[in-house]
Amino acid sequence: MSMPLVALCADEESLRNPEMLGLGGENLAAQSWLQLFSSAEQARCSLRNDTGIQEVWVASCDEVAPINLAAALKRDRRDRRVCMLSAQESGSLRSRASAAGIDASFTRQAFVERYALCKQIAMSASASAPVQPAFGAPALAGPAGGSAVAPAKGAQPAFAQPAYGGAQPQAQQQAPAQGNSRGFLLPVVSGSGGAGKSAVALLAAYAAQRMGKSTLLLDFDLQFGDMAELAGVQHPLRIDEAIANPERLTGLQPQGNVPALLAAPLHIDAAEAVVAQAPALLETLDGRFDVIVANTGGAWAEQHAVLLERSSKALFLIDQRMSSVNACKRALDLCARCGIAVNPLLFVLNGCGKGAPLSSMDVSCALKGAHVPVLADGGADVEDMLAAHGIEELFDARNELVASIEQLLAEVIPGMQGSQPGEHEGAGLPFLRGKKPRKRRRA
Repeated sequence: MSMPLVALCADEESLRNPEMLGLGGENLAAQSWLQLFSSAEQARCSLRNDTGIQEVWVASCDEVAPINLAAALKRDRRDRRVCMLSAQESGSLRSRASAAGIDASFTRQAFVERYALCKQIAMSASASAPVQPAFGAPALAGPAGGSAVAPAKGAQPAFAQPAYGGAQPQAQQQAPAQGNSRGFLLPVVSGSGGAGKSAVALLAAYAAQRMGKSTLLLDFDLQFGDMAELAGVQHPLRIDEAIANPERLTGLQPQGNVPALLAAPLHIDAAEAVVAQAPALLETLDGRFDVIVANTGGAWAEQHAVLLERSSKALFLIDQRMSSVNACKRALDLCARCGIAVNPLLFVLNGCGKGAPLSSMDVSCALKGAHVPVLADGGADVEDMLAAHGIEELFDARNELVASIEQLLAEVIPGMQGSQPGEHEGAGLPFLRGKKPRKRRRA
């Protein structure tokens, strides 16, 4: 390799002690593909006319604030990708980064993954093979504030991918969040409230458990989660309790067809403390269950980033309102600007049935050709049975929503065996079996 392809700007102490950047054990100065700068002035002077550097990472600086250096480097060369390492990013910092045209803002984990990927590519690149396409960082000659796309997890980088739409290369689709762990983390998210996240998350967890996977239902709606109430669990173990007393997780086990449940905190003000400890908690849970289905809140916050960065696949629900489609676009724009990986997202249209306002094709067109599977309208039976804790009855009756969730899980989760029609039929509620969905009651 004739010259470095990536530049790292960090203060001298961090460069001497890479563990401060999350790169413990690395000899940064020995990386032939990496050029190091601790001085903002030196970085600008050297990089302004250097066409060999494809990407710049700004972690810190001895002289100026990192956002100022990143903005200056981007202003000097609009055709180069400039990314920031921001462990605790505020709304103000995100706004400034967006206005300056910063291409991505890495969490520490995303930065470490990106470093490892670039190092692997540099080590395996032969002298005859062009390295630039492998990094996936084409010229970005466009207006400031263009979309930024987060790195893929454990796969080729997604930097050249649009924020949404179009089929992604196979290598960029799902990858386990943890190298050797067996858990499949499946968050259920949406761009706004009312899309059906709670019902779909609850039924997906029960479906996965009934389909042979040891499953945990994780209520990550940290302020208003109601999974325990919907599941009819009187005294559930709550996330904040598990963080305070990790030994209590040993008793968290599925029971027959019923998945294990880790409920949301009882008090709203516990959310911030939970988010800070969430990565370690998720790593612990990941090794204990085959599938973890995570419910989320309607208002996007740090907990969404924590889940999406570690997800194997995420169901992004869109309901039958056009406002839900527009909210989806805004959420994706937020992901792009904050450097949150969008590759695991699978857009799913909920409430499909005869006469539904939106079809899968409608939403696919609105999202620039993205693949959009559908979930059937289960009718008022779903609302009635969930209110009466009749989850098993919905499965026994082969409700259309339940059947479509099972089919979706069989397609999404590796090794999942789909149910056959009638497989779960039992005593149930005869008046539900085979009954067509009723129209939902309007408030």
